[in-house]
Amino acid sequence: MICALLIGREGSSGFPGKNLLNVLGRPLCAYPMMAALESALVDRLYVSTDSESIREVAMSYNAKLIERPDELASKEALGEDAYKHGFEAIKSDLASEGKELELLVLLMCNAPTINSKLIDEGVGMLRENQEADS
Repeated sequence: MICALLIGREGSSGFPGKNLLNVLGRPLCAYPMMAALESALVDRLYVSTDSESIREVAMSYNAKLIERPDELASKEALGEDAYKHGFEAIKSDLASEGKELELLVLLMCNAPTINSKLIDEGVGMLRENQEADS
């Protein structure tokens, strides 16, 4: 399976509330969710967050939720640690269904310019070049 993992946390010290900022009638975090769902290649969308508001948006897009631990939700926490936690949670979830993860598409809540075409092109490139890891 190809899954998308969207990560975003509640607290931002540089731009508070950015992930939920209303942009053209939608919260900023909705755009990467829409891109994943519109992708011809992504089978499932997961969202890792500490934010109840981002969770609500994710549920409206039928995303599967990953509860982010407090230690991965601080401004000191590294994005790669949140990504690794999400990756492990997704692998475990798929294994419980007898499925395996082929590729994981990492998306950020504050990246509204990603679209399904870019996701599908990236997945295509990775499938064509088995030596590439990202």
